[in-house]
Amino acid sequence: MRKKVKNLVCLGLLVVGVLPMKAQQLKASETLAKVEAFYKTTKVFNLDVEYAMYKGYTGTHLTESYKGSMYKNGAVTQIKILGSEILQFPKAQLTLNEENKTMVYSPITEKTLQKSPLDMSSFLKFYKEVSSEVSGNTIIYELVVKNKQLPIPYNKIILHVNKDNYSIKKQVLYLSTKVPFVDENGEDTEDVGRMVITFKTNPTVVKVPKLQDYVILESNKKPRLVKAYTSYNLIDQSNI
Repeated sequence: MRKKVKNLVCLGLLVVGVLPMKAQQLKASETLAKVEAFYKTTKVFNLDVEYAMYKGYTGTHLTESYKGSMYKNGAVTQIKILGSEILQFPKAQLTLNEENKTMVYSPITEKTLQKSPLDMSSFLKFYKEVSSEVSGNTIIYELVVKNKQLPIPYNKIILHVNKDNYSIKKQVLYLSTKVPFVDENGEDTEDVGRMVITFKTNPTVVKVPKLQDYVILESNKKPRLVKAYTSYNLIDQSNI
């Protein structure tokens, strides 16, 4: 189940009493554009991210939970979850897997340049807005997949957005297919599930990672692992 959840998190990778939303409230597409702009223009943020998997589309049966982090300082971003780490620098992106001892080096291209950790640019291509509500300073959107025939991991998503600054507070992701769970008797069973991802600001000051903390670029621009990571297998995607 852990590997299944990890894959869902990576794809991904994206409720209290509510009041009716006013007519002038922004559509989901407009709000998500502001969300993307917030994370793109905010120079520094440090977020604690909690992932919680629940059995069933409703109920409180928590089956697994994981903690991660999301950090940005200028052109440097860092995401950590389940032993994996993704770092983006002006010149390259690194993906580290602690369990497999691998480090993937990918030079920055026009497609990856300037993307934020919460890039929403293509999100609504696959989903449509079906409802929108507001509670306090939180805008809540319910989105469902447009084409159920597409192999998309989530058939419904509920987004909680801070309407004061357009940061994401929470995502609720409803899985499209059944996944394995362990029941009360320790037996394996399959059921639908939902993942709740919560974002909270962490005031801790973080040392800004540097590319040279991980790899050194040779004169031919080929990366070489630094001493601290010589036990890792370096996968160079420069020519892909």
